[in-house]
Amino acid sequence: MNDPRQLLKVFCPDCGARTGYDPLIYRCGCGGAWEPLEQDSFSASDINHSRDTLWRYQRIFGLPALEEPVSLGAGWTPLLQTDWFGSRALIKMEYLAPTGSFKDRGTEVEANFLAGLGIREVVEDSSGNAGASLAAYAARLGMRATIYAPQDARPAKLAQIRVFGARLVAVPGARMEATRAALNAVETGVVYASHAYSPTYLLGQQSFAWEVWEQLGGDLPDAVVIPAGQGGLLMGAWLGFRRLLMAGRIKKIPRMFAVQPERLAPIPSAFSAGLEDIPPAELPAEMSAADGLAIIRPVRARRILQALRESGGQGLTVTEEEIIRAHHDLALRGFFVEPSSAAAAAALPRVYRLIGADAKAIVALTGSGLKSPIS
Repeated sequence: MNDPRQLLKVFCPDCGARTGYDPLIYRCGCGGAWEPLEQDSFSASDINHSRDTLWRYQRIFGLPALEEPVSLGAGWTPLLQTDWFGSRALIKMEYLAPTGSFKDRGTEVEANFLAGLGIREVVEDSSGNAGASLAAYAARLGMRATIYAPQDARPAKLAQIRVFGARLVAVPGARMEATRAALNAVETGVVYASHAYSPTYLLGQQSFAWEVWEQLGGDLPDAVVIPAGQGGLLMGAWLGFRRLLMAGRIKKIPRMFAVQPERLAPIPSAFSAGLEDIPPAELPAEMSAADGLAIIRPVRARRILQALRESGGQGLTVTEEEIIRAHHDLALRGFFVEPSSAAAAAALPRVYRLIGADAKAIVALTGSGLKSPIS
């Protein structure tokens, strides 16, 4: 493997350590997750308007290893307006990504970075969407992927992982058991292409914010509402908006709202309690229909809470009834998404009570309904 440490500088927000990123060292010695060093530059002239994918921001990513990235077409998802019970909502259609979930936005950058270093074998743990995304990009880039997934994950998601040719290891027990199995494999020296830990995945997710800025002509919404499990899209959007702010492109960051099902809501619970970290939650007796959000503690816990507080946002919970109703109401407007996405839409009435009925909110619909159909 080529020495990657000169290609991307990273830091650990938990302890402040700074280093060059080595994918074989997937996290800081303190246990924290690496982030790309923040930059205060964002030149509109660096946007390649001839590309209608996230690679329009290739120069802004600043990854010299990606001279000729391989794309499946992630990014530049539609942003459509719809009425949401008397308020104006903007729908960011992340579920139209190549494998049907927002994960592709981060995976396309991460997988290209790893392939550019000559890495040919990767592992990941996932409840479905991240695994399918990595499996697709591994196939596209000629890498071998092993995905550890809960045995009782959605069958359509497991089938999608298999069809891309990845080795699927179905792990009995809770979601955390799949993570443990993946980490055991990592100890043998294979690269952990983790959507939870990878700084290059997080860099790719920042393009969400830049797209919103472009698509709205610089007139950003008052709020951005995102369903959160590990919180990768929330974190990426926040960091993307921070870069625009530091570069003087915007005057303030939209209020960020993280939505989780009431049955398993470690982020809103920690936020409402005024905590600086998120303690692991207990698994409920019955899982939520929004199973893609079933994370007992996100890896980037402290930074998620920081993003919510600094932006003036909140962590919000929704009931199962609200999730199912929002799923139905979205479908009646032509948006067919999985329940985890519908959770974000279910929180919109509460968001509008906080920001005002005439304010403008974007809701990220993150996963396709074809993966998790409910009747």
